Amino acid sequence: MRLKEHKVYGVFSMRDPLLYIADPELIRQVGIKSFENFTNHRKGISDGGTDSSSLLSKSLLSLRDRRWKQMRNTLTPSFSSLKIRLMFELIQACNVEAVAYLERKLTEDGATELELKEFFTRYTNDVIATAAFGIQVNSFKDPNNEFFTIGQRVSQFSIWVILKVMLFILLPKLMNFLRVPVMDMNNIDYFKKLVFGAIEHRKEHNIVRPDMIQQLMEAQRKFREEQEASQETTTPEDRAEFNDEDLLAQCLLFFSAGFETVATCLCFTSHELLMNPEVQDKLYEEIMATEEQLGGKPLDFDTLMGLKYLDCVVSESLRMWPPAIVLDRMCGSDVQLRDEEGNLVVELKQDDLINIPVIALHHDPDNFPQPEQFRPERFDDDHKHEIKPFTYLPFGIGQRSCIGNRMALMEVKALLYRLVLRFRLEPAERTTTDMMGSIAGFHLMPRELFWCKLVARDGPDGEVNALGN
Repeated sequence: MRLKEHKVYGVFSMRDPLLYIADPELIRQVGIKSFENFTNHRKGISDGGTDSSSLLSKSLLSLRDRRWKQMRNTLTPSFSSLKIRLMFELIQACNVEAVAYLERKLTEDGATELELKEFFTRYTNDVIATAAFGIQVNSFKDPNNEFFTIGQRVSQFSIWVILKVMLFILLPKLMNFLRVPVMDMNNIDYFKKLVFGAIEHRKEHNIVRPDMIQQLMEAQRKFREEQEASQETTTPEDRAEFNDEDLLAQCLLFFSAGFETVATCLCFTSHELLMNPEVQDKLYEEIMATEEQLGGKPLDFDTLMGLKYLDCVVSESLRMWPPAIVLDRMCGSDVQLRDEEGNLVVELKQDDLINIPVIALHHDPDNFPQPEQFRPERFDDDHKHEIKPFTYLPFGIGQRSCIGNRMALMEVKALLYRLVLRFRLEPAERTTTDMMGSIAGFHLMPRELFWCKLVARDGPDGEVNALGN
């Protein structure tokens, strides 16, 4: 995982050369300085073919060049801190239900064991349902609800789906000609009816709700107004559209990106807390100090996001277990990459593929000493300046970084706050002690999953804390 001798090395992805860069200066050039030449991800599912592949090609993740830039600029205001703050109460309601479920599972000794991945997945499902799609579900009381069941089928790719995506990348013309569907259209139709029905109902009854559908509807309206206002000063090539299918594509991306990644981040962070009790104790102290400052008032967005040690804990978890272990870019035209002294490192040709190995950067001891140790203090005010620029990339880099990272961090921090406030996290009998050695497959996921023992914390009078704040 350490790339010391060479700033760039190459492998072949089928017939295509693939370059890996792990040098901070070269990463800066690709992600920031020369971004206009590295705007796109590698070619994937093209527009056309089947309805499902066409829909996937319209998501922000798949869009390219000018169309990507237009959509990114249109969507960015929807993910601002101001807009995310409006969704905080929706997420807090999901937190209450999640912790209430845990309290119902407590045995007489005030403890319970559970597999965290299942628990956190149900939490993120309910958050996405209310914050993105405008519906309320409770996957703890109704574990087989339709939104959760279909959502799992959409977000958890089977080997066959992964194979089809790879074939679309390698043989796009053939796959489009054969009209091979990437995803089950029955699942897509469910979300299509859900989204389009919500839009029609809100327009008909003039309903406004602080969720992602509302933000996308507003973004769509502003986009169309700007397009109409600029018709006389733009050419047909410069004009674009933002129709309901484009809106649906962003909703599906929001779902697929948030369903697994947030749950997995919560799993790894909880695992590190139970394996590092001194870190958990320090976090609990910060939370209790915050509770005293609130004086019985409910937790608000600004207070949550201002908790410094909680931020350090989550940041360190994202360092050890990043959501994306690699970033990819495609070279738009011939270009030279040079080191800090101006020496030529590599000449890239148009359509050359580049990978940035995030997991290797995060675990390189030259970037993060003792990288296998969970040390949140790396990110505190006294030490974060020691982190080399462009070696910590949990949400990507530059303009193509994750647009929803504020939303994801709020989801993670909000539940961790309530979880640590109510329970002490301890190892269970089936807890994985060697997490890195247990990782299997393409994603960071242990073979034994995430087992945890939760012990209810005592209140001031020796009673188990009741669900309140």
